[in-house]
Amino acid sequence: MAVSLALRFHQSTKYAPETIGNHPGLDWERQPVPYKQYHSEGSVELADLLPLDPNPFTGRPPEAIEPWHGRTLAALSRWIYFTYGVTAIVRHPGRDQLLRAAPSAGGLYPAEMYVAVRDWPGLAAGLYGYDPQHHRLVMLDEGDGVAKALGQATYGNAAIDAAPVVAVVTAVFERSRWRYQERAYRRVLLDSGHLIGSAGLAAQAVGLRLHATAAFCDGRVEAALRLDAEEEGVMAVLGLNLPGPAERPTWTALPSAVGEGQPTLVELHRASRLGEQRPRLVAKGEASAEALETTHGWTSGDRLRGAGCAGPVPLATDVLGTVLRRRSCRRFARAAISRDALARVLAAAYLPEAVGLGEQPAFDRSLLASFIAVCHVDGIAPGVYYLAPHQLELRLVRSGDPRDAVRFIALGQDLAGDAAAVVFHAADLAACVRDLGDRAYRYLHLDAGVVGQRLNLAAVAEGLGVSGIGGFFDDHTADVLGIPRAQAVVYITSLGVPADG
Repeated sequence: MAVSLALRFHQSTKYAPETIGNHPGLDWERQPVPYKQYHSEGSVELADLLPLDPNPFTGRPPEAIEPWHGRTLAALSRWIYFTYGVTAIVRHPGRDQLLRAAPSAGGLYPAEMYVAVRDWPGLAAGLYGYDPQHHRLVMLDEGDGVAKALGQATYGNAAIDAAPVVAVVTAVFERSRWRYQERAYRRVLLDSGHLIGSAGLAAQAVGLRLHATAAFCDGRVEAALRLDAEEEGVMAVLGLNLPGPAERPTWTALPSAVGEGQPTLVELHRASRLGEQRPRLVAKGEASAEALETTHGWTSGDRLRGAGCAGPVPLATDVLGTVLRRRSCRRFARAAISRDALARVLAAAYLPEAVGLGEQPAFDRSLLASFIAVCHVDGIAPGVYYLAPHQLELRLVRSGDPRDAVRFIALGQDLAGDAAAVVFHAADLAACVRDLGDRAYRYLHLDAGVVGQRLNLAAVAEGLGVSGIGGFFDDHTADVLGIPRAQAVVYITSLGVPADG
């Protein structure tokens, strides 16, 4: 049996105190542009359909906005913008930095969005590229052929076949690899998950329904979009559907083979491809579905689900406004957050349908285990806890203030050490690969990014600061969480009170 390339890749891209200084440095002259530049007259301008005053794209107050809830061009404009549009501009000599609706490691924004239109008011059927500089769709191919091809590529997924609009999320590898080398694959997957997390919440806000799948034939999607697979990989396919019952059958994750080759990001992406025939579905059963509730054998703890979570969370009342306000926090004050605020943030991330956010996308959330380092939360003793996600129950792993340990494992960043609470996602990577092949690596990081984005937005809606952390000493982090070093730590999110200024 082949040794999993995903396992070898994860091991080879770990950070360690002994090797963290080995980066060759950045060649600023070679930094890639973080968006595609389209030169075409076949574009659909969407900026006037945004409720922004003044409108950053036109400089004018908003015009009379057409109905924007449901199947309208204004709703689609808002959905795209609040998924991955430009929400602020930071002026720099030479090149301005365009901040987007979804966060990205290092502000590198490797993700791209393509939109295949089957039938939508105000749009001709065709394939469009999204131009974030001008908030417009640029026609790349006419007709509904690409939308049909995406239905075939997702093995007849009923939600994709039924969707009047299908979006494809890709990643241009070099945008992140320029800075993060091969570990960039982790970053582009997490960043794509952030985008998908925003897409699900924005769809709910504009009266639409999102189905996200990472179960597709890579070659067929690449051919439909005319991608160079060595440079740009497909991360997910998103069906934007009208409200109503979920279509069947659908699938979000299917198994790949276990590949061979060198543990580079391109090799792993290639090894985890799916072919033209749909792979078998993995039957996990109720035991696996409940595994996250009983892992580690603990049966009782501090249940947060009732703590301030009886009604809609603040995020549910203002998703779009929260997206505009969201920025990654750069510095925390050493101050406490409330137990209820933490509970509401976690509920938004793990139980969105229970707190007014509707059904949100996931690929295979049963793969991810979550832990929380509590540093300064009123009513919760400092320590490291396992989080049972369905009950929002904290189960003590080790007591004591984890602040110094958390700062160390996050490469010495005060951003982690001064946080009130730090959320960790981890997984038994070998077990995941046994079920889903090397493609499990994609699902793990995509799901962590999706959950991480809900943590981000829910925290901002509470008035808290939040920041994702993708750089950490992997083995030392596993030690702090009390899990074997052979398991994978996937992502970290820090929460706290933002420092003034």
